[in-house]
Amino acid sequence: MNSSAKCPVSRTIVAAMVALTTVGCATPDDVTAPRITDPKAAATSLESCSAEQGQQLIDAGQYKQAIQKFTCVIDLEPTAIEGYRGRIEAQLMLGRFSDALRDYTRVTAFVEPLHADAQQVIVAGYNARLDVAPNAIAALTGLSFAQWYFFDYASASHVLEHLLEVAPNDVYGNLFRGSSRFLRGRAAGAADLERAIALAPSSPDVRFIVADAYTYGAVPDAQRAFDEATLALNGGLDTPRVRAIRASSYIAFGDAAAAAVEIKRHLDLVTTELVGTPPLAAGSSTQLGLVPGRTYEIPIVATAGETISIATSSKDFWDTILVLLAPDGTPVLGSDDYAGYMAGFEWVAPAAGTYKLRVTSFEAVNTGILVVAWK
Repeated sequence: MNSSAKCPVSRTIVAAMVALTTVGCATPDDVTAPRITDPKAAATSLESCSAEQGQQLIDAGQYKQAIQKFTCVIDLEPTAIEGYRGRIEAQLMLGRFSDALRDYTRVTAFVEPLHADAQQVIVAGYNARLDVAPNAIAALTGLSFAQWYFFDYASASHVLEHLLEVAPNDVYGNLFRGSSRFLRGRAAGAADLERAIALAPSSPDVRFIVADAYTYGAVPDAQRAFDEATLALNGGLDTPRVRAIRASSYIAFGDAAAAAVEIKRHLDLVTTELVGTPPLAAGSSTQLGLVPGRTYEIPIVATAGETISIATSSKDFWDTILVLLAPDGTPVLGSDDYAGYMAGFEWVAPAAGTYKLRVTSFEAVNTGILVVAWK
């Protein structure tokens, strides 16, 4: 799950600028931030790509070309809304639900800190389009996905009902109505999820969303979630969320070591900057400044049999993730939703040594202060 918590404007703007100038470019497969384009080159390129041109390609059913056009727009305006919004819509129309979700995490990381009204702007734009063409599949898809991402499952369900009236066999519509129902606490979503699988049995993106629903929805089923996430992984979706889902299942199975491996992979996929800190002593805490892509590595010096009790907290966001590495670097345990959505653990060190705690926000998308305490 992602967080869109807001921070004081001055700190947010500085952090976003730092992140944007220190990490690489925004192709659909990257998990890093977009690059800052040279102003002269941007002025020259404005004639070759625009959000309007990208939307025209979507309207013409040319979704791959639309993705290319919107990627150009993002490169020119890396903190603006429309490039991401349009690329997400094109990805959805191609069934690339995982890529679309990853682009919304970029909206959280790089757009919302500078445009706090991004969610409202996106929704208002879709509503305006639907006022003109109420049955437009792409607009219904884009609107419902935005609502789903921003946790407005009731509104998403309403739009998805309309979408399925227009196109009953739409894979996206069945899949996300099922997911929205599950995430609203309604078990009836199971039939929609099965319908989506029947419509697209070989799609790893469908399997990923089903796995997500069985992890966080009304009817948690760790084995089903693990099986679906594994199908997604084997289908090519080695993504932070797929790894987090598998970790959640392993934790439910009681396999802490396997969960730790999955969470370390999650962190490896989202980390563009690994920052070391001084050791954290028992009974102390540390405050760490996060920007997108940053993970901290905190030494934990422990004796054999010593209890290590770690808690994370923040006033700026509400979802963290961590992994503890043994002195030889082997993942020992991982944590995602330990106290609410915040990571933490209580664990007895089997041997003396310096362990390493790696910690960040979920998917490393947030800006703000992270507090890590050894209680």
